Amino acid sequence: MKKIEQYLLERYPSLWNTKIVWLLGIALCAHLFFFLFGFFSVNEEDFSTKYFGTIEKFFPIAFLLNFVISTLLLVGWLVQMSKNNAFKHFYPSNALKLFGQFVQYFLIVFASISFFISFVMGEDVRFRCHYSSSYVASLKLQYPTIENKMDYDDPQLQEAYYVITNAENKIGVVKILGYLDVFMMIALFFSLIVFCVRVTNVRSFLFGIVFSHVLALLLAILSIITVFALGGNSVAWLYILTAYLMIFASVYLLGHISKLHSAILINFSLIVFVPASYSTLLLIEGRLLPSSLPNNYVILAATFVFIYFYSRVLHQWKAGAE
Repeated sequence: MKKIEQYLLERYPSLWNTKIVWLLGIALCAHLFFFLFGFFSVNEEDFSTKYFGTIEKFFPIAFLLNFVISTLLLVGWLVQMSKNNAFKHFYPSNALKLFGQFVQYFLIVFASISFFISFVMGEDVRFRCHYSSSYVASLKLQYPTIENKMDYDDPQLQEAYYVITNAENKIGVVKILGYLDVFMMIALFFSLIVFCVRVTNVRSFLFGIVFSHVLALLLAILSIITVFALGGNSVAWLYILTAYLMIFASVYLLGHISKLHSAILINFSLIVFVPASYSTLLLIEGRLLPSSLPNNYVILAATFVFIYFYSRVLHQWKAGAE
């Protein structure tokens, strides 16, 4: 273990600093555990005698294990990372390395909270072991109108009905992907918070939260006037444009205001970009953009692009006088 630590420290200091190698290794073992947990928690009767709820087996035991393991991983990770911060201590760095750290934060958080997905995948594999796609297809051919019926006296018909229904509605890759983007967004927000604190400090981050609430209060007062003058959508655009204006201000005012004030704007900008972009996407979807866009994945990609370019601003801010 010490040799691996020394190797990472000498050749890949960023990986050593974020502890990503150890965290992903532990998380991978935990994901394997939850996959097996999900696989062995269900049996053939769960799929052939009733409507199978994807999450019904997850509560309460697997949920509690997920909560405890995720908490221990994230708290232990944050404690270890708090011992060394290369960016704050002016270690050699650049915008790309800073962006790389954010990507690592995201991967660590996502891997540490998404055990539910592995659990559901275990259930899905167990279902496929019992009922292959070809078998389900043959049932549909054998009973073409069975999906429109619910009450059966024949156990064979009843089994066919539940197998077909559960195959289409309760289990599958589409269902798993539906959960995937939820955990990705949770990981994105958490990693942004960690990134803010690591780049600036807790004090600046808390001031940023206070600033956002004060600004929201002022906008709420102004929106009362706006809604009567311009209509309902104008309120949403008021908040969105204000958010983008603050992001622009954090760049334009860099070096012209105190470092603390810049840090507050930086923290606000990093956190508000996601909701502002998501709101923008919802407002223009169907008008300027196709309505079938996978919104969460678009926002995730946009956030990574934003952080990549905004990392240069963070380096300029850090180089400024106190």
